[in-house]
Formats: sequence, C-alpha cells, structure tokens
Amino acid sequence: MKVTSRSIVATLVASAIGTTASVVDLSGGHPAGVSGLQGMKDAQMANTTRTVRSLQTRDTRYTCDSAFIDFSKPDALSKFSVAWCPQNTYLTGTSVAMRLTPECGTTMIYPWDFKHGKMEARVRMAAGSGVVSTILLAGPEPADELDVEWTMYFAKGQRVDPNAWYFHTPGDVPQDMSATYHNYAIEVTQNTIKWWIDDWLVRTLNRVDGVPFPSDASRARMGVWDGSKQGGWAGTVDWSKGPFIAEMQWFKFTPYC
Repeated sequence: MKVTSRSIVATLVASAIGTTASVVDLSGGHPAGVSGLQGMKDAQMANTTRTVRSLQTRDTRYTCDSAFIDFSKPDALSKFSVAWCPQNTYLTGTSVAMRLTPECGTTMIYPWDFKHGKMEARVRMAAGSGVVSTILLAGPEPADELDVEWTMYFAKGQRVDPNAWYFHTPGDVPQDMSATYHNYAIEVTQNTIKWWIDDWLVRTLNRVDGVPFPSDASRARMGVWDGSKQGGWAGTVDWSKGPFIAEMQWFKFTPYC
C-alpha cells in the first residue's frame, strides 16, 4: 500500500497524531532525506539563543557493562547528558518527560557506546502534527544511524535504503502509539540489525557485500523536536495544543561483549 508522506507521520512512531496504522513502503524514502540526528541538529540551530551541548563529533567510549535505568528513581536522569534545552527534560516520578515547546525540544544522550548490542526503551510517543519523537543509535560524524522513527538507516551520514519502512503495529491491531507506552528496541550484531516493537520483530537488515552497512551506530539518543520545517513530511505544529510531551519509563543498554 502506497501512501503520502503525511500519512506516515500521522501514525506509528515519528509523529503520533492519533490515526490508525497500516503497512507502508514509501517509494523514495523519507521525502526530505533527513535523519533523526540531523533533525535534532537542525532544530538546535534554529534556536541559537539556547545553551546546548554539541551533538557533533565525539570520542567513542565503548563498554561491556549493561545498564537498566528506571526513571522512577530520583537519580536516573544523572546517568544521561541533556544536549539541548535541559529545562524540557525532567522526572515526573514515574518517567522522564521530554517536552517540545515553541522555544525548543530536547535531546538526551546515554554517554556509553557498544560495538554490538541491544538498546531498549519503554516510551510513550508525543502526539501532534509536526511533533517528532526520536529514539536512535548514532556513531561519530559522518554518522552511521539507526532510527525508531521510520525504521530506516544511514551510513556515514547518507541514507542507504531507498525506502522508509513502516509496519503494522504489534499484533496487527491499529493503535495510536501516543496513547500508551510501548517497548522499542534496536539490536546490532556484526551482520544483522533488527528493530523490535513490543517484542515483535518489525524489520531485519542483513549485511550485503558492496552495500554500506551502519556498523558504527553505537550511542543512544532520544528526544522530541519540531519537524515543521523538514519539507512537509511531518506536518506543522499547532502550538495552541501544546506543550507536547513524550515520556520514557525505562532504558536498557546491553553490550554484546
């Protein structure tokens, strides 16, 4: 089934507007060709009055230590850096909230890397046209990147697969993914990358000789940002309905060492 780009972001994980989900293979991929990491950067640059930490090149810090971070704990947020608008990232008592306001969104970064492993998080996506919730793994610039926005990937900063993939919600039951929490995961091994939603495997990417493979997507980021100026695919934010808030209850980081 082919649909317009607006239909994509009206459903599953990019901008949960509240319509139902369907199977989509969008020819040409993300219309703007913009990765989640680039979208975060663009949103930062659009608000130069804010103090931000860089999302740019950084040294890798590989670890073999697994971590489970429960955001009902008062020290949970100290295990992350907040790279953009820290006033929009805060603990609620049961989760960490990531808020988008007219001034800015926010970006959280887990400060450790794995070469191979699995990143998992239990997240309620933010609702609203133009509001983009992002969970991703990215490496140093030019970034390899794996997204739970459109479940597509970038190698050395360039989109590799021609299609932005979109799948039935878990159990093939249409759902508004902003209405409640769901478990999202990205698993990276030497020759395979897998995307999961609620323990349901939604996509597998296998290494193919001669095709760029995002083997250096190693550090977790998550956040929410304004996609209004990204070529129209995300829609336009109606600020009268804000603020827009995504929430994460827990985060799990499992290196395969």
